[in-house]
Amino acid sequence: MDLSRGGADHAAGKKVDPYSGVPIYYYRCERCGFTFTSALDDWTSAQFSEHIYNADYVRQDPDYVFARPDENARTIAEKFSALAKMKILDYGSGSGVLEQQLRLRDFHDVRSYDPFHSSSDPSVLQEQFRVVFAFEVFEHSVDPRQLMQTLAALLDDDGAMLVSTLFVPDNTASEGIDKWWYCMPRNGHVSFFTPTSLSLLASQYGLKAASFNSGFHLLFRSEKPDWAKPYEFMTSPD
Repeated sequence: MDLSRGGADHAAGKKVDPYSGVPIYYYRCERCGFTFTSALDDWTSAQFSEHIYNADYVRQDPDYVFARPDENARTIAEKFSALAKMKILDYGSGSGVLEQQLRLRDFHDVRSYDPFHSSSDPSVLQEQFRVVFAFEVFEHSVDPRQLMQTLAALLDDDGAMLVSTLFVPDNTASEGIDKWWYCMPRNGHVSFFTPTSLSLLASQYGLKAASFNSGFHLLFRSEKPDWAKPYEFMTSPD
């Protein structure tokens, strides 16, 4: 597909942005179903800022500005209220709206970090946290192993991660990745997981993976944390 395919096209239900002429090819692992493109692997941060995370990004994904982090804050406060007493990092935080909205809900020990946001303080990466959020982050990573290693190192001994990213639908291999709306290279979506591939990746860094549903996942060390145990999981580790 063309690099220009993004959220604006999806929202309009048709092609609205001009074609870039840059082809993006996706590949699928036959063993685990991990689906990815290597087209952006050699891009520099400057190239990502120029072509993906630029002033036009908000048109491709308007919900990232406020609606999505606000909804995430409501969900966390309602379902995982015990986290209010824990040290939390929101990784891939954008401008830090999720932190702001959680603090309004009496979550007082929350920090934010985004590698593509100029106001982020990299010193937080020297700390450890009981919980790390990575909401709509993994699909943007050209190096998921490095990302998982970074996030796992941020967890304390009893730490866990809450991750949001959509699993690749089962019919993608037969129908084509271009039929799936979530495959949007203009939005920086380059890596897509299955339950198996997410579990395999987590296991390389001492973590287990379980999924509440096809888009919301828990990564943890040996046992699910108490705050997550009351909930049913779509997938759980063996």
